Amino acid sequence: MSNAPVDLARQFFEALMKKDFTALPLASDVVLESPISPRLSGVEAVREFLEALAAVTKVARVMDVVVEGNKAVVEFELETADGVIPGFECLEFSGGQIKRLRPYFDSRPLLGGNI
Repeated sequence: MSNAPVDLARQFFEALMKKDFTALPLASDVVLESPISPRLSGVEAVREFLEALAAVTKVARVMDVVVEGNKAVVEFELETADGVIPGFECLEFSGGQIKRLRPYFDSRPLLGGNI
């Protein structure tokens, strides 16, 4: 697979869907800022978070990918036991790897909150 941002974004979601966390194209100093966790830094911390998220996700669907320069925005849906959660993942790339992940989604279904 190429190191083009659109390919790296798709590779990221394919690895999540397959639960193949070693295939995630993460930079060693990757940072994740999520609505359901504190800011995480480094491959190990980010992989642990993604493994936990994948454990409650039945299916992750990529709806669209928009790329500009070294950034991509991925529209996605996570199918969970509590329903489908739509969202967006902002990815930033450097050196053919993901340097920053910033997902945006309604966290209530994952956290068990009801409003």
